[in-house]
Amino acid sequence: MLFTNLVQANLKTRILGQQIEYYTRLESTNSEAWEIIDEGAKSGALVVTDNQFSGKGRANRKWSAAPDKSLTFSLLLFPDLDPNLSGWFPIISGLSVQKALLNFDTDVRLKWPNDLILDAKKVGGILCESKVKGNKLKQVVIGIGLNVNETIDDFDGSLQSTATSLHMSTDKFYQRERVLAEILNALEPLFEGLPNNRDMIRTEWESACGHMNESVQFHHGDEIVEGIFKSLGEAGSAVLDINGQENRFYSGEIS
Repeated sequence: MLFTNLVQANLKTRILGQQIEYYTRLESTNSEAWEIIDEGAKSGALVVTDNQFSGKGRANRKWSAAPDKSLTFSLLLFPDLDPNLSGWFPIISGLSVQKALLNFDTDVRLKWPNDLILDAKKVGGILCESKVKGNKLKQVVIGIGLNVNETIDDFDGSLQSTATSLHMSTDKFYQRERVLAEILNALEPLFEGLPNNRDMIRTEWESACGHMNESVQFHHGDEIVEGIFKSLGEAGSAVLDINGQENRFYSGEIS
């Protein structure tokens, strides 16, 4: 069981995590986050569960999580920003996890736009959903799944060669409440600084990226292109050098 009082005892935030909705079992924290808007939830509200049994991933994939061992949570934010800034939310979310885990002597690498990599395997993922009203980005839900205390036997056989956990990498067990609090502590200043801190975010994200200046395959719709990953673009896009030409991609997946 995850104890919300321990999460809040480790928080240094002004808004993130000040309201926590905890569930022992939940289909999807992202779906629940959207529902609590109608119940008067404030910006910074956190939805967290010990057992997410039908979590969402990108491109309609499912995110599997081991009950009582992983972190599965969603944050509700009311940014009131230019809609073109929506691409920065998976970027700052990944960076906040990377920065938080440095407090535990664990250096996670970032894969554009929203994968968390440890020992060349996936340790977590991010799903950001947003709603625009008029000409403003009004609501954003950031969903994060992080494998924390799983062992190899907690993963389906099809995932055992590609997935890992913090415990599997370090042979340590982690207090999930503190890990969660440190992620929120790292995320709040990144969120509150938008859009003026984009250059700083870009620099720090690129330093934590696991494929900077490397050849990557980019899956863009039904098309697969190859190029050198060069940087983040102004909207959090991926900038690839393809045959000497600079190309920007706003959606897709890198392998």
